Amino acid sequence: MARIERPTVIFDLGGVLVGVDFVRACKRLEAAGGAAAAVVYETIANGPDKQAFDTGRLSPQQFAARFCASIGAHVSYADFADIWCDIFAEQREVTGLLDRIATKADLVLLSNTDPLHLAYVRKHYDFLPKFGRMLLSYEVGYAKPARQIFERALALCTPGARMIYFDDVVEYVAAARACGLHAEQFVDAVKLRRDLERFGVL
Repeated sequence: MARIERPTVIFDLGGVLVGVDFVRACKRLEAAGGAAAAVVYETIANGPDKQAFDTGRLSPQQFAARFCASIGAHVSYADFADIWCDIFAEQREVTGLLDRIATKADLVLLSNTDPLHLAYVRKHYDFLPKFGRMLLSYEVGYAKPARQIFERALALCTPGARMIYFDDVVEYVAAARACGLHAEQFVDAVKLRRDLERFGVL
């Protein structure tokens, strides 16, 4: 009898498993003597340093020094790391589903993230060990929506096995679909449950 391959459920991290509030960090950096919070946010969103950090081309110390210089903030590395990571809140309606999903499917994490953020999430929340495999942008050298990171995800899965990927960013969902991944936009836990039930893992 042919072996039935387990399906794979792939989750994004920020915006799906944890809520992200960069505005809080921006306000703290402004209060620490940096530029206005709106300018800090724009630097995070569109500046080259975060992209380089997310893809492993800057170390945490290098990123902290360059980013603080770009916004005029004068804080220690330790203080910057604390501020940089003070943005998360676990979305328990989502993480609470992981154990049930894992009984029927393999769990993979696919995230644009950096080593400071991942270390913070690993330290403060207990859901990361539930993922058998993790594709992290700073480790693989590519960040969504680059095709290469989705190709890495596809390569992790057994050919022919069913896969589904959840991300809150529409652009990333579209990029994943263009690479052949079955992808759904994460909106809230209610829609996620419906999608997982339709996929057959809840």
